[in-house]
Amino acid sequence: MRDEPGRTERRPRADALRNRERVLAAAKTVFSAGGPDASLETVARRAGVGIGTVYRHFPTREALFEAV
Repeated sequence: MRDEPGRTERRPRADALRNRERVLAAAKTVFSAGGPDASLETVARRAGVGIGTVYRHFPTREALFEAV
């Protein structure tokens, strides 16, 4: 229903934006050390978030790797 006239897109919450940035920073470090096959659990742990948060922002490993 996002295409309805008069409805606006919601902006991401501040904590969601912060979590996304933390995941990206952690992924950069983890992928640098372990390559593209490094554990996404390790990325989540290093970012201080749950694995679901990683997948909420980056639905695939490839999406996360490309974003880094």
